Amino acid sequence: MLVIVGGGRAEYKRYILERIARSYAIALLTPQQPTWERPYIVDHVTIDPADSQSVQAAITTLSDQYRITGVLTHQEPCISLVAQAAEALGLPGCGSDAARRCRDKYAARQAFEAAGVPSARYHVVHDTAEAVHAATEIGFPVVVKPRGLTASFGVCVVHDRAELTEAVDRALANTFAEGWQFEPGVLVEEYLPGTEISVDSVVLNGEARPIVYAGKVLGPPPFFDEFGHVVAPVSDLADEPERVLGVVRAAHHALGIQNSMTHTEIRLTPDGPRVVEVNGRLGGDLIPLVAQYAGGPDLATISAHVATGTGFDVPNEVTGVAGIRFFYPSDGEGSPDSEWVRQHVSLADGGAAAPAVAGRFYYSRTGFAIVEAASRAECLMRMTELANECSPVVS
Repeated sequence: MLVIVGGGRAEYKRYILERIARSYAIALLTPQQPTWERPYIVDHVTIDPADSQSVQAAITTLSDQYRITGVLTHQEPCISLVAQAAEALGLPGCGSDAARRCRDKYAARQAFEAAGVPSARYHVVHDTAEAVHAATEIGFPVVVKPRGLTASFGVCVVHDRAELTEAVDRALANTFAEGWQFEPGVLVEEYLPGTEISVDSVVLNGEARPIVYAGKVLGPPPFFDEFGHVVAPVSDLADEPERVLGVVRAAHHALGIQNSMTHTEIRLTPDGPRVVEVNGRLGGDLIPLVAQYAGGPDLATISAHVATGTGFDVPNEVTGVAGIRFFYPSDGEGSPDSEWVRQHVSLADGGAAAPAVAGRFYYSRTGFAIVEAASRAECLMRMTELANECSPVVS
């Protein structure tokens, strides 16, 4: 029995449960009653995301009923909960201290600084006055971000004091849609110029082995909303692949991650690669699924193997190219019929998307499409074509 903690929409999470269910019996812990998940699970417990102790108690109760072989999550807020549960049951995991550092951007920055990992200068603040002092010391422009959220919620670049108050208020007001706990406070960080890539890795016994590299397609500044991702060989994304690999491995050592899938975000600055953050889970936004269309392995099942300590051959890095482009209300209308479109999915219920909110465009997505291509440049061109002409039609 594999315990999976955390929910999510079918459009984003179904592929994960479907693949894992081929090899494991699944007990699911979610804030909602299961709906689309039912074909893939054998048991479930409804949990209160704001009550960490009750979640741990639910896992303990399941361990009295079943022979639990692993505890796993693919949802950012649950990483620390799952790491603590795995330790309590004597199962493989990220490690509770490492998971805490992954979930707390301030603690991660401290770990990177202590280990000499290239990252960003930073301060944690709790109000505008502290933010002004921090930004003055670091020097504008700076990045303001919530300390413990995900999906770039409330993250923006600030160029002067006039923009700072609004940015801090926005970051302080951002929360998860559900009541998951997270560290309060705001980070004011050095702005890192350059393009951004992500790296999905398998970590076994403390050693990170990158498998999937993806270039980010970001929305309009000053925010960092993720409009798409292009999975491609690292040599197509970075001028110095070996330096990227070295920084990724150093970041994992600094955080102390033991056994986990991870998603690392890297800025390719003029001075070399620098770490933005390391997440103790698979990459979101369906990046692992996109990687399969690029000829990559089934990272969802591999994440279960890592959580249970099942032996497997670590796959090589992905060498093909595929991309995902998310659609928004301002995109074009129509339905893609090109042969290079592999998936086309609607996310808008009843034809209406949520209003676009600065720094939270994630919630206004109307759909997405996954495309294949022969090169990164061709992939980006096709993704732009889709956004301009082929936004989903919702019936």
